Order: sequence, then C-alpha cells, then structure tokens
Amino acid sequence: MTEPYIHWQSSELSRVLLMIEQLRINRQQAATENRRGAFKRFTQQELNDTVCGTYKNLLIGRSQRLPDRQMLLDIADYLECTAEDRNDLLLAAGYVPVPMPLSGRQLELALDQARALMQQLPYPAMIVTDMLDVSGFNPAFSELFGISHTPFTADKMNTIDFHFNSELPVRFRSSFDERSRARWESHAIYGIQAFKKAHPAVFVDPWYDRFYKMMDKYPDIRKYWNRESLTDRQDLAEPKYFLAHSPASSEQKAIGYNQLHMAVTAHAYPRIEFFVPADEPARMVFAELDCATDCRWNNR
Repeated sequence: MTEPYIHWQSSELSRVLLMIEQLRINRQQAATENRRGAFKRFTQQELNDTVCGTYKNLLIGRSQRLPDRQMLLDIADYLECTAEDRNDLLLAAGYVPVPMPLSGRQLELALDQARALMQQLPYPAMIVTDMLDVSGFNPAFSELFGISHTPFTADKMNTIDFHFNSELPVRFRSSFDERSRARWESHAIYGIQAFKKAHPAVFVDPWYDRFYKMMDKYPDIRKYWNRESLTDRQDLAEPKYFLAHSPASSEQKAIGYNQLHMAVTAHAYPRIEFFVPADEPARMVFAELDCATDCRWNNR
C-alpha cells in the first residue's frame, strides 16, 4: 500500500514533516534488530500508532497544527535520532534545541572551577561529567569509600564502576544487609533511568560505545534497564547505607548518608556529587574523616 505524500502546508510544518520522513525512511532502510532488543518497521502507520496519533492527519493536511516540542522529542526517540538530528528537528520547528554538553576548553575551565569549589566543601565529594566519568575526588571521599586514584590511571573511573564493580569495596559495603541491598538497587535503577533520560541518543551515537562495553562488563545494568525508578526527590531524600570504617578506631559502622549534587556552571554538568550524614553514626564518622583529612593535608 502506498503511503500518503506530505500535504504542503505552511513552510515550517512542511519542513518538519519532510525532515521526519527523511529520518524515518533512513531508519527503515537500515532497520534491523536494534540495541533495545526490539524490532521496528519505521512506517508512517507505526509512528502514528505508537507515538503521534495525528501524524497521518498531518501528512494529508487534515491537521495543520505543528507538533509541540515534547511531541517532536518523542518522535525523535522513536526514530532513534542522534543528538544532532534531534536538535536539527527542534530548530526546524522553531523550538529551543537540547543543550549539548560542554567540551574542549569550556569543559576544562568548568572542571577547574569544580575542583576549586570541591576543595572548599567539608564533605566527601567527587566531580562527575555528562558521561558519568569521575574527574576527581577529595581525600574525604577516598577515605570514606576506600577508593584511590591508583586503579584508574589506565582508564577513566566512571560512576558505573563506582556502583557496580564488585572488585571495589563500595558495592559490598553498600549492600551489607537486606535494607542496604534494597537501597543500593533502587539507587542503581534511578541512576540508569536518569542516564537514559539525559541521553536519548544512547542507542544511536557511536559516542556511547564505551558505555556498551560497561554494560557487557556489568550485566546488572541490563537487568535494571527497564525498571521503574524513584523520582529525583525520592532518591535525594531517602538515605543510602554504607558499612564505613571509622578512621579513629578501625571498626566498621553502619551509617546512613544522603547524596546531593551541585552544578558549577549554567550547564547541568560537570557537577559535584557530595555526601552528607543522615544519622548519628554517620555524623561521627564524617567528623573523624574531617580530622583525618586535615591531618593528611597538613602532613604533605
């Protein structure tokens, strides 16, 4: 059956529909089982039925209303657009594009700002980029989580490693009983869903190849890939648990902490992730960490 041609209406709507059709046909010609593990036919009818219920009416001129920004983003998700294709589509419709992450000199300047700010924080903290790479952490972070720079000299440390690598002390000491395991899992699911939302082109851009290697390395990522997560507010408010070494005594204490973040520029990333105590045992350990950190800096 021949699919209807675009009805040429306003130049803006026609430009958007033409761009969608070009993207759709390109995807259709290259259609195979995609990385989502699902097969799409990329037909006009499928796009109409699964994403935009007025798409066929737009094509034949029964509707002349330009899809809103969110609808275009949903269509871009269906078409598995790259970041560039996504923004081209938004710009064609006159909408604000999705901000691209900082890179090059701009990123380096922002990281310098983050490092300077992190030195002023009285809490364990790390600097995280848009791709979840850890670009630095302070001595209190290293002391609390038992993480040093040494294992990551050959490759970038990523928060995915931080959370899932069973060879590091973090995973075991974040899931030492039933309550802590449940919270470790809920935070893992939240992080995965937040990453997917922030990176809708994850299945298309070659930029994410390193991420797929990590998915192969840590099968739990696939296990949690489509799980429903906490909201931002819930994840920030609900304490996480950790079996921490007390710097003053060498004994282990079960503590509760909250993980917060702050941006250092107008962009969401890079940002500082920092950890604050949520109960009395954590306050005691954090106070000891502050002393241990001060002593270590003074001895340098």
